[in-house]
Amino acid sequence: MLTHYDVLSVEPTAQLETIRRAWRVKVRLLHPDKHRDSPRDVQAEAARETLRVNAAWDTLRDPEKRHDYDVHLLQLREAALERDQHDSAADQAPEDEHTRLEWLSAHTYLSVASFLIVLLATAFVVTGAVLLAQMAQ
Repeated sequence: MLTHYDVLSVEPTAQLETIRRAWRVKVRLLHPDKHRDSPRDVQAEAARETLRVNAAWDTLRDPEKRHDYDVHLLQLREAALERDQHDSAADQAPEDEHTRLEWLSAHTYLSVASFLIVLLATAFVVTGAVLLAQMAQ
């Protein structure tokens, strides 16, 4: 997940002045005058990135907004951690689920595939024999 800190390339513990400098550097690099002769897709990407950088600055420069954002990030990380723990528990499948998928072993797959190939070949041979008998009449 791309955070406002990632957008501005600063640490979450960065001081306001560090964040301000990072924002100014990014805004200067993305300024439309710098991309006047660039292809339209580059200009569009610079405009999108400028919006992202300004949104990050708007949130991180205000102590209250920044605090709320940090709390939100913490909640997202905790939810992701819980989800990862749940997923890892689900990966440790019970034996009955493992047994249920056992029929998909390589040996079983090859046996079924071989049977179907023989069945199909037999059908072609029988169909060919019937067609040949009809043509001979």
